[in-house]
Amino acid sequence: MFAMKPIVILLGFILRRDHALQVQGDICFIKMLGGGSLVVAYPTILGLRSRHPSSKFILISTNSIKESAHTLGVFDRIDSIDDSSLFRLVVTTLTCIIKNFKTDTVIDLEVYSRLTTIFSILTCARNRIGFYLESVFWRKYLNTHLIFFQRFSPTYYWYDAIAHLLDAQPATIQACREKLFSVLNLNKKREKKGRIVIGHGCSELSRERMLTPEQWLSVFEKYDCLQDGVELIFLGTMSENTLADNVIKNISVKFPSVKFNNYCGKLSLIESLCTLSTCCEFWGIDSALLHYARFMGLKCTSFWGPTDPSTLLRPIPDIKETVMYNKVPCSPCVHIAEMPPCNGENICIQSLFKTNTQDSSAIWLINM
Repeated sequence: MFAMKPIVILLGFILRRDHALQVQGDICFIKMLGGGSLVVAYPTILGLRSRHPSSKFILISTNSIKESAHTLGVFDRIDSIDDSSLFRLVVTTLTCIIKNFKTDTVIDLEVYSRLTTIFSILTCARNRIGFYLESVFWRKYLNTHLIFFQRFSPTYYWYDAIAHLLDAQPATIQACREKLFSVLNLNKKREKKGRIVIGHGCSELSRERMLTPEQWLSVFEKYDCLQDGVELIFLGTMSENTLADNVIKNISVKFPSVKFNNYCGKLSLIESLCTLSTCCEFWGIDSALLHYARFMGLKCTSFWGPTDPSTLLRPIPDIKETVMYNKVPCSPCVHIAEMPPCNGENICIQSLFKTNTQDSSAIWLINM
């Protein structure tokens, strides 16, 4: 970035391109990681789609969120970068740059990645829109338009600022819900009562968000929601299958009349969302499944620790929702600290299950 800045400034002075904030062609979004963040940005992207229907909407992402992007039904094309090896990373990145070279507008939804800023520059897009944090130094002059991102304010607020910048309004929750049900061909009617989805897993980013099997047992003992005939459905990836089995083993002893189904790794994301839409409740942690469940209008109970719910939960007036969060001194830490200050002990989650939430023996110390 240091080397590219004088080149970009010089070319800008020579070429004198028109950087007026009017969409004059295709719009390319960059979101490499975090399917949940893409769902949070859904109203923003759908609002832009409605305002600029003649523009082609392109997403550049990694394989990890490609399936999530397909479920939203707003992108005309998804260009995937394969990061499974260095060779594939280089080849697919160059391919994506060539395919999107001199596109009209690039919107970089990655707040914390500097590599995506470089990617934006190499596309030579007329307008390059991105975020900056406390310091604007690194991204100034590299992006044509920068939006301040206050990490302790609602994330969706800053996403929506992009829509306003391009003369659009974020889509309403109802519009997002109807679009989602239409794209996935879902039945809006809840067909089966007594079915509860458990979203116990999350991406590799901050696994400290997850509850232990013992903590899940404490949840259901405390809230007394597992009556006879209730069916618990565990959704997630194959990497979360073993944890789901352990949770089921722990709970089934206490609640033998409850039916358990572990579909982790057995269903695609679209199949998982179809299953989710037929259920009446969702219980889980901060993950993409939670954000989908909220858009679908399910009754939601969520548990938070390393992330702050006030920054990620867009208000949805017509859903019943319980948010469990105890703001311990080091929370939130995701994206704030390079490594968890509790060294992975997730005292923020543990505090939800302690009588005295002020008592903590954790030491925030890095042992060298």
